[in-house]
Amino acid sequence: MPLSQNWGLTENGFIAPSYEEVLDSVEDDFISKFGTDIVLTSNSNFGILARLIAWRETLMIQELQKNYYSAFISTAIDTSLDRVGSNIGVGRKVAQPAFATIEVTTDGQYLIETGETFETDDGYVFDLIKDITTTQQPDGTWKGTGIVQSEENGSMNNVAANKITMESNPDDNVLSITNPEPAGGGQDYEDDETYRARLLEENAAKPGPTAWGMKSALMELPGVRDVNPVENDKGVPNRWGDDPYSVHIYVLGGDDREIAHTIVNHEAAGITLVGSKAMDVLDATGNKRTVHFDHAIEKPIYAKVTLTVNENWNDDEGTDDVKAAIAEYINSLTIGKTLYLTRLYPLVYGVDGIDEATIEIGTNLATLSGKDIVNEINEAVSCDENNIEVDVNGL
Repeated sequence: MPLSQNWGLTENGFIAPSYEEVLDSVEDDFISKFGTDIVLTSNSNFGILARLIAWRETLMIQELQKNYYSAFISTAIDTSLDRVGSNIGVGRKVAQPAFATIEVTTDGQYLIETGETFETDDGYVFDLIKDITTTQQPDGTWKGTGIVQSEENGSMNNVAANKITMESNPDDNVLSITNPEPAGGGQDYEDDETYRARLLEENAAKPGPTAWGMKSALMELPGVRDVNPVENDKGVPNRWGDDPYSVHIYVLGGDDREIAHTIVNHEAAGITLVGSKAMDVLDATGNKRTVHFDHAIEKPIYAKVTLTVNENWNDDEGTDDVKAAIAEYINSLTIGKTLYLTRLYPLVYGVDGIDEATIEIGTNLATLSGKDIVNEINEAVSCDENNIEVDVNGL
């Protein structure tokens, strides 16, 4: 019989028939044109032609279906998703380097030239992007500060404070190096699912002068993982000590100056911002404004997973799959969200070959336990796969 008319663009979206339905339609057309005595088996001439035509028609219909769904945030992929994002003025985040301010102590006045490289203990390399000339401090030491940029792109370069401590080419005149604050701005290429979630969020709260509009604008910055604007709409300080009728913006990641500029560009007139970090930036009229905010406190999570496995366990990939599942979930949690231990068990049991699992988590290796990790409004958990130990104790 002919292919059902209820396919293509319908009131329920774009409906695509299956290959089998298309093949049935082609075979019915052959019978109507050449008679009922033709042979349509898979190894006959008519059968081969019917399958070839049906397969090509199926592929064409599937492409039409992809074209239809590429117009929507929830279903577009790859470059189609980029184009949908551009329609609402929200681009995909691309890989970016991290930046940090380093403090250098030298033996007397000294010049450190642009291009000098510095490192962390675990091998992250940063280039100096402007000369440093050390000057004598009140305590008699010679110190200077400068900006360094990571040689590679990616969020892994957002190293913690006091991690950039070595000069790649040691110099006897340089006594010590450190970064007093964490590096920021490092950004991984934003995958489809992360970009899609941000598009949906920003489509609901356009960048603007409201607290959640500012969150939307800040989320577009490289290296910013999450933003939590806390509004105190009462006439008295809240339990976190914020002033009456104020907004306290907590930002996870990102570069301080970019954060401050974005807040100024989207801040509503008369709004009171509070926070321990104060940045002076120029607004659109050229006037200097002091912007207050805070970085959210990132709590590294450690985990130990003890497994009893069976013959379906993959010795080569199973451990990595468990680590990846746990780390991905923890890193998806937003500022202030509690890390519930029970949410990790389905992820672990989702890996093939596991009979029994015991999971312990904590903020350091010495305090692992089977308890949830509760976060304040300015705290966020994160997890590196290297912080997860997987103990496979038997087949």
